[in-house]
Amino acid sequence: MNEKTTAQYPFHCATPMQLRFNDIDTLGHLNNTVYFELFDLAKGDYFSRVRGDKMDWNHVPIMAANINCNFLAQTYFDEHVEVLTQLERMGDKSFTLLQQLVNVDSGEVKCECRTIMVYFDLDQRQPTRVAQDWRDDLAQFEQRPELRGE
Repeated sequence: MNEKTTAQYPFHCATPMQLRFNDIDTLGHLNNTVYFELFDLAKGDYFSRVRGDKMDWNHVPIMAANINCNFLAQTYFDEHVEVLTQLERMGDKSFTLLQQLVNVDSGEVKCECRTIMVYFDLDQRQPTRVAQDWRDDLAQFEQRPELRGE
């Protein structure tokens, strides 16, 4: 990685990304809106890995409440990139994901994104405490027992 990374913990999820011709803008680099699509694809991969067979895509009790991106370097069509995803912070009713779009060959971080995900009771339509099974799965995947919060 480069000096621009702010990751406090190791990444356990790397999702390869394929850039498409239509992702590139008239200046020859990745359009800024495409980064969010790549981060969303990687979130899906991350939660599939974390939850495994328990991930029910018809009943997803989390939603994005805030997304912030820092564009650090331009990304070009011919670059080999991946998105790294980790759980950065666990709260009572929410958690923060840190994601980085990285050039695989150089290790340069091109963009860094933080997303606050709120755990949501879909029946009551309100935020609720992150379920213990989610906490356990996240803690196990991230190899950070303190995330269990029991």
